[in-house]
Amino acid sequence: MNLIVRNIAPSCSEQEVREFLMRELGHYARNVEVIDAGKPGAYATVELDAQVPYVGEVIARQIHGKHLGSVALEASADLFTDDPPAH
Repeated sequence: MNLIVRNIAPSCSEQEVREFLMRELGHYARNVEVIDAGKPGAYATVELDAQVPYVGEVIARQIHGKHLGSVALEASADLFTDDPPAH
């Protein structure tokens, strides 16, 4: 499951965003990828170490509205993955 974090301030470097998200998410964050850091429209995808969909939603709510670079972040859980459904 992935977490999408948008509304990242252009003043934030890729390293700042990655460190902030890793600190905030702790053991739930497997991998953080920051796209277009330093530009308007920058966002990050976080691979979550969570198998249950509602956990991603709870994590998204905790990140949503937190400030990074004086800007409130927007976060949502991506419930759709490339993984085949479990039978």
